[in-house]
Amino acid sequence: MPIPTTDPRDTPPRQLARERVLTQIRDAILQGVLQPGERLDEASLRAWLGVSATPIRQALHALVLEGLVESAPQSHTIVATPRPERVVANMQTVGVLLLGVVALSLPLLADDEREELAARAGAVATHLAAGEIADASQLSGAFFMPFIERCPNEVLVDLTRRVGTSLGYQVFTTHSALAGEMDSVARAYRTLESALRSSEIARVLASIRQAFLIESSR
Repeated sequence: MPIPTTDPRDTPPRQLARERVLTQIRDAILQGVLQPGERLDEASLRAWLGVSATPIRQALHALVLEGLVESAPQSHTIVATPRPERVVANMQTVGVLLLGVVALSLPLLADDEREELAARAGAVATHLAAGEIADASQLSGAFFMPFIERCPNEVLVDLTRRVGTSLGYQVFTTHSALAGEMDSVARAYRTLESALRSSEIARVLASIRQAFLIESSR
């Protein structure tokens, strides 16, 4: 496996080793440094991260639970390969979590915050319409972050952060399987832009359901 160029010493010194290792391996997967199907060799991970085997094994176990890593006992540990046939189910699951977050957070946002979010939704729609999926994915994450930060339900926030990252990665990695849905998703973000500007909560939530294919029959 390739050794990422990040220096483990760049992280805060008070962070526990297992947390630092978890963050660095996760980031390497999400950023494409570690590719789907790539074997995660413990010796190489120790050389890169500068820690013993214990925090590495703890981190890999956590990543298995998140769905970013696959492990077969006494065989191999590899970066998970997302399955295209699950892309709609993964997208819908992310959407259901974010629907709850937005429903709880939206009434707490000021007018200027909703205006900023409307502009972000419009930017997502523009990139989707242009086929710029990587940019649209990044902007979509930025769009929903203020809702997550303002959500008063800590349990929902924790679940969304832990599960949403993995599922979002799997959706992005297999997005070509959604080629026939992208126009609909782009229109949903455009409607979301308009709904935020008019403060129509029901329309905002309906747009998110459409954007995440929650009502899709696929």
